[in-house]
Amino acid sequence: MTQQQEKLSAFMDGEIEGNEIIDAIKHDEALQAKWKRYHVYRGAMRKEASVAPQLDITASVAAALENEPAILAPKRSRWASIPLIGNVVPFAKQSGQFAVAASVAVAVIFGVQYSNQDAPTEPFMTAPTIAPQGGLAPVSLEQTRALPRNDMNEVLEKKRKINALIADHEQQIKLKQAQEGENESNASGPQRP
Repeated sequence: MTQQQEKLSAFMDGEIEGNEIIDAIKHDEALQAKWKRYHVYRGAMRKEASVAPQLDITASVAAALENEPAILAPKRSRWASIPLIGNVVPFAKQSGQFAVAASVAVAVIFGVQYSNQDAPTEPFMTAPTIAPQGGLAPVSLEQTRALPRNDMNEVLEKKRKINALIADHEQQIKLKQAQEGENESNASGPQRP
């Protein structure tokens, strides 16, 4: 370590005071860089979030890319160098494309045939029903009931009322428990000497 670096470290630790190290830092770029690094190190050791290292690697990456030699690879495939396989690979590629096209065509044909079928006119029945068993009515797929908007508002109002009643009930339970606690403390109070 040079004498300037030692003075810089001691100045940061508060061991020395003086304007000469400040003047040296102002005029020397290497000391300025060390000053910044030392502050980053100190901030990391103290776990201060405000200090973050400033890394600028763009110039070094650009220089490395500039010095990198350009490598041109041949366009010929390694499979083409093998006589038998050189002819088989393009054929396999082409037949794979045909297989995908055929699969899509079959899916489209089946989809169109399925969607063009007539809907059954009779309702679906599994077995004739003789009488409702267990007092229950048979379920029908055709009976659906949608709630009108007015009914939805009524349902929401009923839910609000129920929630208010539950909240009131819980509050009454708390009051009753508080009163019982007071009664117990009053009853135990006169018995003390």
